[in-house]
Amino acid sequence: MKNNLDEKELLSLYRGFFIFGDSTSLKILFELERYGEKNFTQLRDTLDVNPSTLTKKLRVLVDAGIISADKTRDKLRIYYSIANHRKAIKKFLDTFERLSHDLSVEP
Repeated sequence: MKNNLDEKELLSLYRGFFIFGDSTSLKILFELERYGEKNFTQLRDTLDVNPSTLTKKLRVLVDAGIISADKTRDKLRIYYSIANHRKAIKKFLDTFERLSHDLSVEP
């Protein structure tokens, strides 16, 4: 990584922190990447997340183009899935999982 970022690069990095920088967003991405498409109720129950928080985080991820919201399967539920950057997200989550494991192991 270079030492000095220009303004555009810095803004891009800050946007990444906003999108990926909290546990709820990471849990959503992990769940969708590992287990595939889920609706709101399935995510809420699996992740044990406050519905208001889940709604906000899903909106951020959809607006960023990371996940997609599909209402075409049935008219009652919206199904969420990884939309773009699937390989990069998988690589990111795998690395994050390994790092988390390494940090939890006593030296």
